[in-house]
This record gives sequence, C-alpha cells and structure tokens, in this order.
Amino acid sequence: MTLPGQLGLQLETPRPAGSTPALSDRLCALLVRRGRPLEVGQIASQLLRLRRCPERLQRRLVAEIIDGDARLAWLGRDLVGLAPQEWATRDLREATFCVVDLETTGGSPGRSRITEIGAVRVEGMRIAERFATLVDPGRPIPEMITRLTGIDDGTVDGAPEVADALEGFIAFARQDVLVAHNAPFDLRFLNYERRRASGTYFTQPWLDTLTMARRLLGGRVGRHDLATLAAWADTEVRPVHRALPDAEATAELLMRFVDLLTEAGHDTLERAVAFAAPGGTRHSWKLALADDLPTLPGIYLMRDAHGGVLYVGKALDLRRRVRAYFGPGGRHGRLIGRALEQLDRIDHEVCDSDLDALLRESRLLRELQPPCNRRGLGGAPRFLVATGARYARLRVVAEPAEGASVLTEVGGEKVAERALEFVEAVYPVRTCHPLCPPGAGLDAGGRRCAGPCGDGDPAAHAAAVDDVAGLFSDRPAAALGRLGARLLEAAADGRWTGDEDQLSALRATLGMARAEWRRRSGATPVAGVAEPAGRPGEVVLVAMFRGAVTGRALVRADEWWDQAAALLAAIAAAEAGGLVPAGHPAEAALLEQRVRDRGTLAAVTLPEGWRAPDMLDRIGRAVAWAVAQPRRARPEPDPPD
Repeated sequence: MTLPGQLGLQLETPRPAGSTPALSDRLCALLVRRGRPLEVGQIASQLLRLRRCPERLQRRLVAEIIDGDARLAWLGRDLVGLAPQEWATRDLREATFCVVDLETTGGSPGRSRITEIGAVRVEGMRIAERFATLVDPGRPIPEMITRLTGIDDGTVDGAPEVADALEGFIAFARQDVLVAHNAPFDLRFLNYERRRASGTYFTQPWLDTLTMARRLLGGRVGRHDLATLAAWADTEVRPVHRALPDAEATAELLMRFVDLLTEAGHDTLERAVAFAAPGGTRHSWKLALADDLPTLPGIYLMRDAHGGVLYVGKALDLRRRVRAYFGPGGRHGRLIGRALEQLDRIDHEVCDSDLDALLRESRLLRELQPPCNRRGLGGAPRFLVATGARYARLRVVAEPAEGASVLTEVGGEKVAERALEFVEAVYPVRTCHPLCPPGAGLDAGGRRCAGPCGDGDPAAHAAAVDDVAGLFSDRPAAALGRLGARLLEAAADGRWTGDEDQLSALRATLGMARAEWRRRSGATPVAGVAEPAGRPGEVVLVAMFRGAVTGRALVRADEWWDQAAALLAAIAAAEAGGLVPAGHPAEAALLEQRVRDRGTLAAVTLPEGWRAPDMLDRIGRAVAWAVAQPRRARPEPDPPD
C-alpha cells in the first residue's frame, strides 16, 4: 500500500502467510489511521499496551521501533510520524520545502482572521512554484492593518472565504516541509482555521527561519526581523508586508541558511529539522485547541480521545494559561507531559472570580480524580486519634472508632507515622500492646512504660495526651511551650540528639499541626471576602462560616449593600442555629488561605458581638479595594504536579 504524500513509500513489508506484522508495520498502519503524528506516550499506550511505564523507558522502546525502519521518523523530541521521502539520507540542497507567509487582521486566531496567503515551493535550491490568494476575513479590516499591508475591505471584496482559500493552500503544500519566518505564528492561524473547517491539522515537519537566524547568525545581525535578515542576505525580493513577496524573501533567506546548515553538518532533512525547529514544537501543533478559550477566570479540563479527564486546572485568564502549555521553551513535569501527549480536546467553565475557580477546581479534583493531577488529590482521609481507654493510645486510622477523640486529619500515611514516632519518643504516652501484662518492663524509648504494664500514673498519662492534643488545637501556644520543655528533658536523657531523622519527624509533626491550625482558623465566621471579578466594575462577595461558603453574590461597585446585608443575615442565622455544616477540609484550607492572603483590605472577619452597620461599612471598603484592582490577568507559572 502506498501512503499519500510518501512518494512510493510502502506501508507494509511482504511477510509469509500467517505471520504477525512487525511492530513497525503496525505503527505505520496506526499513523495512517490517525492521520497525524503521535507522541511517545500514545504509541506506548496504543501499540505496546504500556500504560504505567517510565517515560524514559517508553522512549527507548519506541526508538527501537523507529530507528530500524526508514518509513518512520522523529518529527520532534517526542513526536513520531511517517518519514518524508529519503528523510534521513536525502541531501538538504535537494529537498522540497513549502515556504508560506500570512497577512491577518491581528495576532490572535479566532479573534483575528487571515486576509492573504502566499507560498512558494523550493525544489533543489530554486523557487519552482508560487501560490497566492486574498482571503475574505468576514469582518472589517482594522485601519492599522490597512496602513501596514495596504489591504483594505475593498481589496478583499469578492475574495474566497478562508475555508476555500485554505483548501487551495493544502493542495499546494502537499506533505512538504513547511517553512515560515516566526513559524509558530503562521502555524497557529493555519491550524486554527483547518481544525475549524475539517477537524484536522498541519502535522508535517516545520522549519522556522527566525529560529535558524538566531542559532546560525548569533550576533552577526542586530535584529532578526525579516526585513533586517533580507538586507543581510541581499535578497532579490524584499519583504513589504504582503504574503507572496514576504514568502519569496523568506525562501531566498532559507536557501542561504541551507548553505550554513550544510557547512555545520546538518545536511539532511532529519538533521535540519532537529536543529532548526522552533522551541516548544513538541506539542505546538495542538495550540489550536486553546484558541477558542475566553480571557476570563475559570477552570479547564484536558480530555483524551475517549473523553476521559486527564488534568484539571484553574486560571485567571483561561486562554493565556492553556496556551502557555504549548509555547516556546515550555517545560512541564512528568504528569503534565503525559496529559499533553494524550490530549485531544479541552473543555472549560467560566467562573466569576479567581476564588470561584479555585473552589470549583478543588471539587472537580475530588470528584474526578484525574490521573495527571497530583496537587489537591489526597486520597481517602486518615486521622490521628486518641482511643477512649483509660490509658489512651495514639493511632493513625482510616475511620475513628466510637469513643475515640480525633486530634487531626493527616495527609500522607508515611508522614503521619513519622509524626507518631516523634510523639511517642518525646511524650510519656502508652506504646505497649493492649494485652501486655502489668510489670512488663520498658517502652521503646528506654523509659518505664507509661501504660498500665509499667505501673504508669493515669493522671500523668492523661496530661501527656492532652499536651499532644493541644498541639492541634486552635490555641496551641501553651502546648508548644511544653513541647520545648519535653525536648530539653529528652535531650538531657539522651533520647533527643537532633539528628536528621529526628528533625524530619519533628517537621512532620509541626506540619500536621500547622495544617490543623489553618483548618480551625478557617472556621472563623467571615462576613465576606471581596474578589475582583472577571469584568470591570464587578466584585464577587463570598461569605464563609466554619470553613464553608454560606453565600456569594456578584455585585457592582455601586450596588452591593442589599446583597452584603443578605450575606450577613445568613451568617447570623448560621451562628445562631449551627445550620451550616463544616466545609470539606480541602476547601476550608483554601478559604482560610484566601482570608490570610487578602488581609484586612478585602477580608472582613466578624468579631464577637459584631454589629451589622459596622460590618457593612468594612464590606464597602473591601468592595472599593476589589474594584480598584487591575483586571489584566497575571502570567501564571505551571502548577506543580
């Protein structure tokens, strides 16, 4: 079978009847069925059935399939596709390239549209064919663009729509290596429009003359824009911000760069693409998935081809955040990388504010348990408890027994066990077996056992348990002071040396205590936290009680009083009758953190004996603060896995 665009490349090698196709044959067939390149994780999952395999091993196994078959090629660091003809051996000077340039109404696909496509085919270091078409953008062309390009509404009157123009360009480009100056810009527009028209993408290899200029010329030119480079190369055609002349100038520049690439040893298509592909190309062909997202706060869900949720995230600006995954030089953790490999579509929900998005993300993480998230997924909760016996025992359990006193909810079981080791080493609490007979000797710390088998004092034992419980109370100062005294006593007895293991156990204990302090402080009634909304002049008021949201309202700067009064009334009812259950610990921690972050400027905490007029006055100041905040979303770093 001959593959389209592969110029005679055979899909399968003839095999004896009844034999099983080789993995390389099956991979070629898979690539033909999918109609686009695949990433290492997808091949490992779909072809090798390896779903829980380290990335490095995945790449080695896939490399063994690819490196032994001339029909297959690496089209990026982890992107595998069908090799162009003589990909690994053909002299770069004899290769065929399609050099393209676009003129558009702006810089953002979706909001901006293509107005002109120009392209030339380079064969054997000469321009062999040309393609040019104006495009009707379906909307007025901005005056600034007209001044730059000379293209106005009259120029494109009667021109084909983008779907028809793109169809002509696809036929012209075939499967040639595509070339452009600042290639990611053109790739975003072309892939956006092609996906909108047919659900497919341009997935052949790309070369970016901007990247080539930076890597080949270094400081030999002051700037790397097309006009400066054309002057440096002394091209016959100079760029004039029209698609065909700019494509011709880029083609001449490409031919100069081919000479430099060959001199540097990058003399085949395979080597040239590996050297000169633009940064971030590993996933850049999926950038079009982000182009329809709004520039508002919200949450996004990365889904695979079967609709399964791979990753859930939140953002102040959905479009900017998601696009950052595919940008030049983007670096991602292992789990995010796995999500991007399997990514097929992105769903989103718009939220009124950043806090709304944060809470919605937290709930979805608990509900969906996406495999590529780590932050926010704690699994089933576990608890540090004191049993209800006369000599209470401290235990980490999944479900507290009847009569047990819960000291705190813990995170990872290993951390909790380290903390328990520390507590049992420093405090005289019972560590013996429940059936241990009286007078059975010493505990694990070399002291007389504090339980009944060591003739312990019930009152002293109860005081030690109370000291431990005090570490996890909402007023831990006294218990922390007694902890310091016990550490000094343990150091004098030689039971505390301050080595790395003991310090690690101390840090685990204090970390658990700190988390509990935050959960308990989150239970403080809060009249409202004023959150800047996604639209100017609007504010989200969020009321909290016992770590749970009791109400929220989207208000305007001049119309907030009635909604704020209603929120205060809801909190007063909750205080009086305990109508609102405690919030989920994860949400309570988020709310408490937000109150601490906002401080007195935007968070109004209710004191004892609070009066509504006073609280409304403070809420008004918080609303004014939130309205004054700039609405431009801040750049957001990659969330941790």
